[in-house]
Amino acid sequence: MNDFNTEAKKLAEMQNEYTLLTSKKPSEMCHEDFIRAEELNLEIKDATKVMAALAIELAGYKKDEKGLWVEK
Repeated sequence: MNDFNTEAKKLAEMQNEYTLLTSKKPSEMCHEDFIRAEELNLEIKDATKVMAALAIELAGYKKDEKGLWVEK
């Protein structure tokens, strides 16, 4: 459960930063803002996959030797 909370906090922080960056008008954004927004977009996708896996584990599943989710 600790892993889940840690990942949730990281994901929330990334989403907040992304929202703040992308809520600016394009004319207010510098080149670095656009680059950071794209980086965050990719990191959020990865973090979402991690959160999904942790949620599946919390629901009582584990991966078998083939990498498939099975009930514990």
